[in-house]
Amino acid sequence: MEPRADHTVHSVDKAMRLLEVLMQKRRPVSLQELSADCGYPKSTVHALLNTLRLHQAIRQEQDGRYALGVRLFELGCAVSAAWDVTRLARPYLESLSDRTGAGAFLSVWEGQNAITLDQCAGGELLVVPETGSRLPLHATAQGKLFLSLMGDAAVRRLLPRLTLRAYTPHTLTDPRDLLSALEEIRTNGYAVEDGEYRIGLRAAAAPVCDRSGRQYAIGVIGLFRRTGSDEFRAAVDSTLQSARQLEQALGAEIPTL
Repeated sequence: MEPRADHTVHSVDKAMRLLEVLMQKRRPVSLQELSADCGYPKSTVHALLNTLRLHQAIRQEQDGRYALGVRLFELGCAVSAAWDVTRLARPYLESLSDRTGAGAFLSVWEGQNAITLDQCAGGELLVVPETGSRLPLHATAQGKLFLSLMGDAAVRRLLPRLTLRAYTPHTLTDPRDLLSALEEIRTNGYAVEDGEYRIGLRAAAAPVCDRSGRQYAIGVIGLFRRTGSDEFRAAVDSTLQSARQLEQALGAEIPTL
């Protein structure tokens, strides 16, 4: 869906125009040249440049000219990394789903949620989290996995900001129970969800770290009969294997299926 013109912020639009001009120039540009190319008054351009400099999106050379800043490079790397992760992870998700007959997902932690970057539906199409969905940290396998990657002290600092909502009768809403579960996850090396977010659904998630140190979760979700079944145990083993393979691929940038 295209954005409506009457819902845009003019100052942001002007700032983006400045960045586009600098990108096209591929060299430091003076205030006067920027004003002429953008068609904005010098005072407006100067105010926008000062704001962008505060966020390191613009840098000013010793001779007073302006160029793109390091923050844009960092943002571009973050976007590129996300694309690389989903591209490289796709065959592993498909293989994991095929081997387990369940849905497979790739998630990343952002704020107070686990974000689904990609998913692959198995035989149970309706149980796979949608790409882009935000899921609670305390009630999902991937969410609890991300919490377990923090130390207890960091989790205790975060807990007051989390709403430990009871999605089902099995959801961990007592901080003490959640902390105990996180310790078990650290010991096992994977997280399990046992009907905590949706009745009847069970999931497993394992950690994946890329070469920059960013953590992801790869996992399976489906209508497994119980977490102690041979079927679920095999799904956990497959998840751990996929996590190791994907982590190797992210470090070497070569899929190793």
